[in-house]
Amino acid sequence: MSNQETLDSSLRFLQSPSESKNRLRPGGIQIPGKTDGKEFSVSWHLFVVTVGILCLLLLVTVRVLGTVIFQCIKEKHQQEEILRKLIPQYDSIRNNNYSKEQLLINKTLECGILKNQTLHQKKELDSLFMEKMRCHIKQEIFSKSLQSTGKFNEDHWSCCGVNCYYFTSENENWMGCKETCESYNLSLLKIDDEDELNFVQRQTYRDSYWIGLSYNATESKWKWIDSGMSSGINFKIMSLPSGRRGKCAFLSSIRIADIDCAKKYKCICEKRTDCDFTPCFN
Repeated sequence: MSNQETLDSSLRFLQSPSESKNRLRPGGIQIPGKTDGKEFSVSWHLFVVTVGILCLLLLVTVRVLGTVIFQCIKEKHQQEEILRKLIPQYDSIRNNNYSKEQLLINKTLECGILKNQTLHQKKELDSLFMEKMRCHIKQEIFSKSLQSTGKFNEDHWSCCGVNCYYFTSENENWMGCKETCESYNLSLLKIDDEDELNFVQRQTYRDSYWIGLSYNATESKWKWIDSGMSSGINFKIMSLPSGRRGKCAFLSSIRIADIDCAKKYKCICEKRTDCDFTPCFN
């Protein structure tokens, strides 16, 4: 490259950009300097407008976001306020439910207790009814056709449970009653407990009857005909005096007392049967 070309390149480089642009325009017509300023002003105006629009959009976006956030915060506060008001109601409902559950449990327990009491009372009533049925008085008039087995004449039986009692109508001394009962495969009455005593006494009416209790002079004590003692009735015979040789016990509707065995009274014979509500004599 020659020195002239080098100089021309340097001059072109040192030229202003506006001159270079004018030189590059078609037709070689250069635009005056005022035209270059207008062009720069238009470009700057577009930039400012664009930035302004973006700022406006940003402001609108920020405002919208602020409004949404404010609404969310407001709704949150409202929900918290509603929740704060609902908590006492929830606690109250929970306490009421707990109270109702406890009440239901208590009522269930009471119902179970009442049910058990009802069943127990029903069993007691059934037991009393059966006892009443078992201990009903059987009074039978025996015909003369039974006289071959003994002197049953206008006598009666009373049964309670598995025991049947034969009340004679003839008066005999204590030994005679003992033999009469044994002749029928029976035995003179031995009282085992207070219930049996009360039942038998109700059948005696105004009469007195020999029972199977006599004073044993050898042992110096009162003994039943089976040589045993009835613990349930001891308090009744404790009033019978000791040292009563030749004395036997009789029973009336109000007491057990002793008298000379030769005295004549009616007899109460006893027989155990394993079948209720059936004739007591074999």
